[in-house]
Amino acid sequence: MRQLALQEVSVELVYAYPEIKKNIIFKNAVDANVAKYIPSESFYFKDFAADEEICSPSTETVPVGIIVSGKASISSADGGRNVLLRTIGAGAVFGISTLYSEDETFPTKIYAKQHSKILFIEPSALRALIENDKEAMKGYMTFLNGRIIYLNKKINAFTAGSAERRVALFLADNETDGVYSSDVSLTALSDMLDIGRASLYRAFDRLEESGFIERAEKTIIIKDKRAMLDKYYR
Repeated sequence: MRQLALQEVSVELVYAYPEIKKNIIFKNAVDANVAKYIPSESFYFKDFAADEEICSPSTETVPVGIIVSGKASISSADGGRNVLLRTIGAGAVFGISTLYSEDETFPTKIYAKQHSKILFIEPSALRALIENDKEAMKGYMTFLNGRIIYLNKKINAFTAGSAERRVALFLADNETDGVYSSDVSLTALSDMLDIGRASLYRAFDRLEESGFIERAEKTIIIKDKRAMLDKYYR
């Protein structure tokens, strides 16, 4: 990838750009447009310690954030239950679904899973880039389409799916480099997935017997993610 000249974009964004480029909205955007529509005064960086809240429904201004380094967990905002929805890493964006929404309430809770650096971008600046860069617009539409597909799968799995489907989807959404490292108890996980502990144990056993996963204490190795998803979601 060509290194951006300092006159094209600020030093701070040069630092973050390799990770930003992993995001589909920025992947094929014209560098000059990124510099023009997202000037230095429209973004800032912030570090978060492990388990520190990044944003939630109580956040005053709905943020658009990109993870530069680290990982974060996204959970439901239901005060009665803490349901882990997915884990995201470097290059992932959050807050983008509210970019053109009239609802100013952030819909979920996001916490840092480890020390993380987040790039926050003013929504108006990101809208300007999307509206003036064809590739950024295509990336934004592709992102939204992907979220619709993801949510449809989530609904199917959690309303009509078997325990194996729920566990398989959860592992597929929360693995990093083929590994899921649990930071919750099995009781908490069964509550998150809305299945009994006995069903959860059986689901893990069947996935392991099928050769899709391998368990080692709190670590689960996803041996064949594609085959697992082919079996349970197609």
